[in-house]
Amino acid sequence: MIPEDQNRALKPWQAAARHWDNHRAVIEQMFAPLTSGLIEEARIGIGQRILDIGGGSGEPSLTLSSIVGPTGLIMCTDPASEMLQTAQAGATRRGLTNINFKQCSGDDLPFANQTFDGAVGRLSAMFFVDPKKAAAEALRVIRDDGYISFVVWGPKEANPFFSIVTDVIDRFVEVPPQDLDAPDVFRLVPGVCWSES
Repeated sequence: MIPEDQNRALKPWQAAARHWDNHRAVIEQMFAPLTSGLIEEARIGIGQRILDIGGGSGEPSLTLSSIVGPTGLIMCTDPASEMLQTAQAGATRRGLTNINFKQCSGDDLPFANQTFDGAVGRLSAMFFVDPKKAAAEALRVIRDDGYISFVVWGPKEANPFFSIVTDVIDRFVEVPPQDLDAPDVFRLVPGVCWSES
């Protein structure tokens, strides 16, 4: 069961699911370098069981499916059921049978210890309710010799995709200070918004 405060945070993702599906090809191409980095860092190969935490509309799970092949398995998770439905539709359209889908939060993974060979998260970790707990959960569900790879956004200044619009808004609209530990795109920018205790 997903807590009510997290449910409120999921509403934009639930509403956006169909747009992610409509623009799947562009999004897949735009983030292909990130997916390649995840694959390399997590050392993903044929026959592995890989957990995609916060897989949203299906990437990188759909790409990983072809890498692990028919003897492997991808478990695509996301707390937003609408995003998972979009991911499942994408897998069905491609005829992929080695992907399973599970609605769950990254900080409460419903899998046994050491179930997976590796875990990945592409642009999802900064939205975890409790990133430290989610990291511990990811470590718990992978084998001792497995790898975890997360990709998060860098600083706002390096991402004009976000900053062009928000910089203009910020000049004309007074925005209340944001809780630096609240789920946000730039929450885990090293040395800027995240501190390790």
